[in-house]
Amino acid sequence: MDQSVYSEFEEKTKVEDWSVILKLWKYARPYLKLLILGIVLIMASTVLDLLPPYLTKIAIDDYMTPRREYTVVEENGSLSYVQEAGGPYELFQYEDGTWVMTDGDVEYPVSEAELREIRGADITGIGRLALIMLAVLFSLFFVNFAQVMVTTYMGQKVTHGVRMALFDKLLRLPMRFFDTNPSGRLATRVANDTQNLSEFFTSVITSIVKDVLLLVGITFIMLRLSIYLGSITLLILPLIAVAILVFRYFDRIAYRKVRTRLAIINAFLAEHISGMSVIQIFNREKKKREEFEQVNKSHFKAMMEQLYVFAIFRPLMDLMYYLAIAVVVWFGAKAISGKALEFGVLYAFIAYIEMFFRPLHDIAEKYDIVQNALASAEKIFKLMETDEEEYQDDKPEVKKLSGSLEFDNVSFSYDGNDYVLNDISFKVAPKEKIAIVGETGAGKTSIISILNGLYPIQKGRILVDGNSLYDLNLQSLRRKIGVVLQDVFLFSGTILDNIRLFDESVSRERVIEASKYVYADQFIKRFPDSYDTKIFERAGTLSAGERQLVALARAVLFDADILVLDEATASVDTETEALIQKAMEKISSTKTLITIAHRLSTIRSANRILVIHKGRLVEEGSHGELLKKGGIYADLYKLQYELGESA
Repeated sequence: MDQSVYSEFEEKTKVEDWSVILKLWKYARPYLKLLILGIVLIMASTVLDLLPPYLTKIAIDDYMTPRREYTVVEENGSLSYVQEAGGPYELFQYEDGTWVMTDGDVEYPVSEAELREIRGADITGIGRLALIMLAVLFSLFFVNFAQVMVTTYMGQKVTHGVRMALFDKLLRLPMRFFDTNPSGRLATRVANDTQNLSEFFTSVITSIVKDVLLLVGITFIMLRLSIYLGSITLLILPLIAVAILVFRYFDRIAYRKVRTRLAIINAFLAEHISGMSVIQIFNREKKKREEFEQVNKSHFKAMMEQLYVFAIFRPLMDLMYYLAIAVVVWFGAKAISGKALEFGVLYAFIAYIEMFFRPLHDIAEKYDIVQNALASAEKIFKLMETDEEEYQDDKPEVKKLSGSLEFDNVSFSYDGNDYVLNDISFKVAPKEKIAIVGETGAGKTSIISILNGLYPIQKGRILVDGNSLYDLNLQSLRRKIGVVLQDVFLFSGTILDNIRLFDESVSRERVIEASKYVYADQFIKRFPDSYDTKIFERAGTLSAGERQLVALARAVLFDADILVLDEATASVDTETEALIQKAMEKISSTKTLITIAHRLSTIRSANRILVIHKGRLVEEGSHGELLKKGGIYADLYKLQYELGESA
C-alpha cells in the first residue's frame, strides 16, 4: 500500500526559526506583565532551589563537624575549654561515644555537661538553620504554586487567542481553500496544533528558563565554594555539550519520522472509519486490517528508532553524572585529607552535581516538545497567511432585493485554466421561476457557486438588481440569497436550533410559522419532542426529504429574496417531493426561484428552463417550447420518460 497518499507535505525549512517565535510573541505580548511575573517567580524558585545544599554545607562545616581548635585553661584545679583559633587541642569522639580534648599526645576527658556547654552554640546554630531550611521549603512550595498558576494561565490565554484567531481566519477563507484542504487537517490545526502551543507556553518556556538559571546559579556557587573542585567539575561540560548536540541531531531525524507516520495513521483511520459501511458491505475487513498493520508497523519502527536514541542518551548522561561524582569525590577526598577543603563543601558539590544534571536531562527531553510546538506554529501561521475571501466590506450593504439577475458572457474556471462555464448569458426577472438542467458535470452547480460569490469569475459580469455582484457587500448579499442543497447540512442540536441557525433572537413562533409555510411542520410534529427533537452529526436520524424541508424553512425564516434549490428533490420519496413542490409553488409567488434538477418532471411548471451542455447555455424556453425544438432537452426528457416506463 502506498502510504504517501495519507502523508501531509513536510516543509523543507527548519522549524527552529526565530520568525516563528516572533509571530508567537504577537499573541503573548498582551500578557507581558504575567510573563514578567512568571519569570520573577521562576528566579525566586531557582534561588530557593539552590539554598538547601548550601545551608547543609554550613550546618556540616560550621556546626556539625566535631573537630575544632581549642585551648585548655586550668583554674583552681579545674579545667575549662576555650574555643580559640590556633589552639592546640581538638574535640574528638571515639567509637564508644566518649569525647576527649586532645592535642595528639595528651587527652582530657569531656563530660556530657562540658560537651553541652562547648557545643551549645552549635546546637543553637543547627536549630536556626533547620528553621531557615523549613522556611525555604515552604516558600518553595508557595512560589512554585504561584509560578505554575501564572504561567499556565498565561499559556492558556495565549492558546485561546491563537485558536480564536485561527477559527476566525477559517471563517473568512474562500471556498476554493476548503476544496483542496481536508477538514480533518484543518481540525488538527485548530485543536491539536494549538494544544501543542499550550504545552510550549505552560511548561517548556518556564522549564527552560529555570533550567538555564539553575545551571548558571550552580556553576557560580560551585566556583565560589571551591575554584579547585569547580574547575575540575566543569571540565566535563564539553563532553556533555557534545552528547546533547549528537542527541539533538539524531532525535530530530527520528522525531520527524514519528510525526509523519502518526499523521499517516490519523489520516488512514479518519478515511476508513468514514467509509466503514463500504468496507463491511464488500467484505474488505481482512484487506483493510492488513493495510492498517503496515501503517501501524511503520509507526512502530519509527518509535523504536526514537527509543534507541533515548536508550543511548539517558544512560550516557547517567555515566557522565557518576563520572563527575567520582572525579569530585577523588579530588575532594585528597583535598580534605590535606585540610585544603572542608567536608561540607564536598557534600554540597555532590548535591549540586546531581542538581546540575537534572536541567540537562530536562532540556534534552523538552527538545521534542519544542520541535513539535514550533512545527505546529509554523503550520498555524502558514494557514494564517492564506489569502482571505474579499467580502467587499466597503461596498453598499444589501437590504432588500427585487430578485432580478443577469449573467452577461460569464466564464468561470475553478483552477484558472480549465473553464467549466463559457460565455453564459441569461436574465431572470423578479419573482420569475426558472429551472436549470443538464447532464452531470455540465456546470449547473457552478452557476450557483458564482452567484453567491463563493468563487470569483474570470470573465463577464453578474448583475443583481442591476448592480455588479462585486460592487455589493458579499455577506449582506448572501443573506438575501437562500440556497437549499441536495445534501443539506444540519448541525448537532435541536430542529428548532437548525431552522433558526442557533440565533436565539428569532422567536419560536416565527420558526413554527416558517415551518408551516413550507409544510415542514407536518413531519416535525410527529416527533415526541417536536421542535425540541435533538439531532446529531449530519442529522442521520432525518430522511433526505425531511432535511430538505428544514432547509426550506430556514430559507423562508431568514427572508431570502432569491431562493435556489440545487437538486432538492433528487433523493426524496414521492410524498416528500409533493410537499416540496407545494412549498416551491407558494414561495415562487413572492420570491425569485431558481431550481436545478435532474428530474425533469419537477420543473415542467417553470417559466423558463435553461439547458446547460458542456459549460455552455445551449437551449432556453418553456417545457413545451423545448420539447418542440427536439434538442438536448427533448432527448433528456425522452430518456427519463423511457426509463420511468421501463421501471
